[in-house]
Amino acid sequence: MMHPFLKARVLFMVVTLLCLNGRLKAQDFISDDFLENIEKNAAPLWNEAGAAFSNNTIPDKYKNESAVVIGFKRNVSIDKKSRNGFLSRGERSLLFLENVRFKIKLYDRNAVQGFTTIYFRYSDKLDGFSAKVYKHDGEVLPVLLDEAVSVESSSDIPEFFKSFFDQQSGSQRRYYKVAIPNLEPGDILEYVTVTQSKLDVSGNGYIEFSPQYELCNKNYPILFNQIGIETDDKSYFKSLSLNGAAAFKKEPSTENGFFRYVFTDTDRGVEKDVNFVNTYQVYPLCKFQVIYANSEKEKGALIGQKGEIKTSFSKEELARKAWEDYEQVGELPYGNYGSVQKYIDYLWSDLKKLGAKDWTEKEYINKAYYRLRNVVLNRDTYLSDKTAAYIFGSLLYQRDIKSELVISISNSIGTLNDVLFDQEIRYACKVKDQLYFNCTDYSNPGEKIESLLGSEAFIISEPTKGKNSTQEIKPFTLADANSTENNSTNTIVASLSADLNTLQVSREAKHNGINKSREIADALKYTPYMLDDYKNYGGENPTEKMREQQQEEYLESVRALKDNFKEAKPDYVKRQLQREFGKEVKYKNFALTTDGRSLKASELTYTESFEIMGMVRKAGKKLLVNVSGLVGTQLQIKKEERIRKYPVNVGYARTLNWKIRFKIPTGYKAEGLTELNTKVDNATGSFSCIAEEKDGEVVLQITKVYKQAQMPKESWTEMMAFIDAAYNHSYKYILLKPTN
Repeated sequence: MMHPFLKARVLFMVVTLLCLNGRLKAQDFISDDFLENIEKNAAPLWNEAGAAFSNNTIPDKYKNESAVVIGFKRNVSIDKKSRNGFLSRGERSLLFLENVRFKIKLYDRNAVQGFTTIYFRYSDKLDGFSAKVYKHDGEVLPVLLDEAVSVESSSDIPEFFKSFFDQQSGSQRRYYKVAIPNLEPGDILEYVTVTQSKLDVSGNGYIEFSPQYELCNKNYPILFNQIGIETDDKSYFKSLSLNGAAAFKKEPSTENGFFRYVFTDTDRGVEKDVNFVNTYQVYPLCKFQVIYANSEKEKGALIGQKGEIKTSFSKEELARKAWEDYEQVGELPYGNYGSVQKYIDYLWSDLKKLGAKDWTEKEYINKAYYRLRNVVLNRDTYLSDKTAAYIFGSLLYQRDIKSELVISISNSIGTLNDVLFDQEIRYACKVKDQLYFNCTDYSNPGEKIESLLGSEAFIISEPTKGKNSTQEIKPFTLADANSTENNSTNTIVASLSADLNTLQVSREAKHNGINKSREIADALKYTPYMLDDYKNYGGENPTEKMREQQQEEYLESVRALKDNFKEAKPDYVKRQLQREFGKEVKYKNFALTTDGRSLKASELTYTESFEIMGMVRKAGKKLLVNVSGLVGTQLQIKKEERIRKYPVNVGYARTLNWKIRFKIPTGYKAEGLTELNTKVDNATGSFSCIAEEKDGEVVLQITKVYKQAQMPKESWTEMMAFIDAAYNHSYKYILLKPTN
């Protein structure tokens, strides 16, 4: 029988979408009753004491910023009203009551443009909103809401306007927007809002609300930033502050049986290091989570004690929790099969029919992986790492193939000491010296994952039984990847159009390693790679056991799918090319050579042909052609980024190659090739170009290498040298002169 903890456990994101009640009937425009109610609900918030919001003085150091947030205060109460009898006695609901106050001074047109439209939620009869504009001459104007209209989707609403929990849940609550006329530089905008969300928890004895990652630095300097969380005695609270961030502090609650936790951060400027930054590891960050439990259903839960702020977990706590979670995956529900374990039994039966008992061990491992990948391919969502590891490990067990369970953490988050949430634990299977990670639509067995390169890990085993139970925990480091194995080569043939105005380009692209992982989703979009996926594990053609009519229907669906892809692919490729080059592009053709989704052909290879505008300048009869610009747009390091504050993180080491052949048009000769020859090479990376004329063509061999994934900030000067060289080179031209 499934452990009650697993039966009850569900993420806030999912539960909210299914269970949030109290929605208002959708309407496109504000009614008079609507307007009166929303402003009445918000009115008390204006009277709350708040010294941070009464002072409009901005420190001189921020006077050149686009805008400055004077104050941003959020207070969330969980279950407070329902516990005190606000709801009916028999109702099993949590109530979230959130109050927000926000005030910002706008200094320039860019900032004004960002706030000429403001958003607010009105999805419950207790929701409220009110806003004011303080003009630079002292006049105070209310923001009128009578022209507000509903927002079709709440997914793109800016952080400052969206309900705190709606941001994490993805909930499509009813939001409205309204324009603010005559907003000008020097004005101050302030608003208050109250939102109520109700969550039915009947039958759910344990709920993990989505982890929150509060980056202290925003898009604008912020003088005062406060988050208050108040929970009843049925909840747990976890929080960890990193990189110099302020910490949550426990404060006295106004009522018995409640706990209050407050985060207050002040005077945060804007970070200038925005490129090659591992955000969560260097920017001031406070992460936190609320867990609700109305009974003793915490087995396997990564929690502390009620009423405390749990800030960390020992490796023993982490390993035991991870194993307890892992061993119960088999009892989780899985579609119409009943449970994950029953689905594993089905997969094993399917593999046996294909000859799994007779395959070599290596062949079985690979085909079991591809069978699991086929499962993922036909799902709407990916499997969690934990579930994928459990299924794959269980399939290996069927052939008595020993595997070990590995837990790790994303290299963007930190080390295992920084794990605070279940969702931060990554799972994988280790067979001898080979690691097998979670499947995507495109992954091959044994391929590395960018977010886990070089990550700290533990190999964990089942705890021993008995009172003095122990568990073996072996430290382990996941493999990194060097610049040689992560490589891309673009072979380009280019020539001028007949009118000498555009570049006609044919390009063959080849990608390997992490470079392939980054490119493959775009390359395979609107291509029917999924139709032949069964071949990778030796499966049957879907039509094999279909009756004639079923086959006809299936083939008709396939034709319709291919026709749809054929129509959609050109526009998609064109958009991608225009984003790559930053110029107008005319699409001609795309052809996939190898999709990189099998061990036999693991390289992603495709060809494209297109015309690109804006690469040719005319000076009388002379032509200037930006052939070197065919490498695509290159990163420009701006003035304010040249003094480095944080270590450099480029994600992963890699090599990028371009082999460009440009045909010199008849009646012209090429000059200026010497200026294209470039070489910058140091410990951080390199950029080089060898330019020559050969058989009537200009030939460029261009290489850009990121030699290291992580470097100290002292290496920034060296790194800028080859980054700058690549940027400057992309704007160099060759000169074509008429021969007569």
